[in-house]
Amino acid sequence: MIETQKLVHRKLSILGYPLNEFFALDSLKLKITKKNFTCQLHPGISIDIPKQIQKFYRKRFFLFKKFNEGIQLDEESWYSVIPEEMSIHIANKLKASSPDSDVIDGFCGSGGLAIQLAKCFKTVICIDIDPIKINNITNNLQVYESIATVIQMNFLEHTHTNQDFILIMCPPWGGLNYSHQPYDLNSMKPSLEDLLTKGLQMTSKIVLQLPKNIDIQQLVSIFKDVTDKLRLELKPIEVEMMLINEQINQLIIYYGL
Repeated sequence: MIETQKLVHRKLSILGYPLNEFFALDSLKLKITKKNFTCQLHPGISIDIPKQIQKFYRKRFFLFKKFNEGIQLDEESWYSVIPEEMSIHIANKLKASSPDSDVIDGFCGSGGLAIQLAKCFKTVICIDIDPIKINNITNNLQVYESIATVIQMNFLEHTHTNQDFILIMCPPWGGLNYSHQPYDLNSMKPSLEDLLTKGLQMTSKIVLQLPKNIDIQQLVSIFKDVTDKLRLELKPIEVEMMLINEQINQLIIYYGL
């Protein structure tokens, strides 16, 4: 169990951390950063999407600048896709950190992040178990003239021969109601522990998209438990708060990068 005293008695809450500061957690260093993105809403409604999704339709050009050129999204993708400017930021950050790596997007969805990764990296493999999302990402890659390998399968069954790669995991959080209570990382299906157990046996470079209201202590504990179980060195973690119009929207976790 991680001793919270080693956090200099600071509250283990994402909003309780000073930014750009490292905290010693045994052999781990945890860094909290933030990045803000400006979203302009566009009027209009779509008869093709449910009422509860209409608010996301007003952000359509923030999600994809080329939305009107044929972008395809299913209902879940409207609220789970990583917006374009955010995706560009993540892709460029990973390119600067590990420019020659392959990239595997294990839960690629409709391709918001994968499109930008494909513009930065030579080899990008996009995996999703959902045939609808596979159809979406195949179409959306073409809209942006991005090239990537698209595979329909369960990521947990995937193997990769090259060990120098970055693994992106944007697992489902459980729908639109995830933010109404502190988010339990063990409630994800598959669980974060299962994902990290699989991922850390494949690579030491991992990126996670997680809800804004997770328990940071739980996140670090799961990383520590899995690396201990696999007898691996615990590497630095960066938690980047992604803000939209100065409001925290989600977290991107960088491990070993």
